[in-house]
Amino acid sequence: MKKINSTCEQHREELLTHTVMPAIFIHKKTERKQTHIHLKSQRPACVEKAMQTLTQPTDVTLEEYVPDSFLCSGGTEGYQDAISCKGDSGGSLFLQKRNRFFQVGVLSWGTINVCDTSRNKQGSSSRPPPEARDFHIDLFKIIPWLKRHLGKDIQFLH
Repeated sequence: MKKINSTCEQHREELLTHTVMPAIFIHKKTERKQTHIHLKSQRPACVEKAMQTLTQPTDVTLEEYVPDSFLCSGGTEGYQDAISCKGDSGGSLFLQKRNRFFQVGVLSWGTINVCDTSRNKQGSSSRPPPEARDFHIDLFKIIPWLKRHLGKDIQFLH
């Protein structure tokens, strides 16, 4: 973005303006898939689905398991959000604003591997389970940390 002397948080506020934001992630390194990022008041219900992946008993809290440096996507009511597959990790999560694309996240992990044919008789289903969620590293939250720890080695982010 071309905002002079602006912070990552200001860029985040400019781009992630609603509680549910349409977004796109890269599937199998080439295919664009539609999803929605859940923010603000919508984030807790989205993140809650991560608990199904924890082995019980555990003393890990939801905040420790999915800290606020993660974006949550999938399971948007009224939409058929795509869900990532094993192997999609590291792919971009981006959104389009005014005919430009902005990367806002990097896919980290998901609650369900919808491409696992042993779980899903149809292979890569066109309808992922409603409880499936994906978690992406929020680039706006990680860039200040990178700048702090890498200093001069990361000048291109200034």
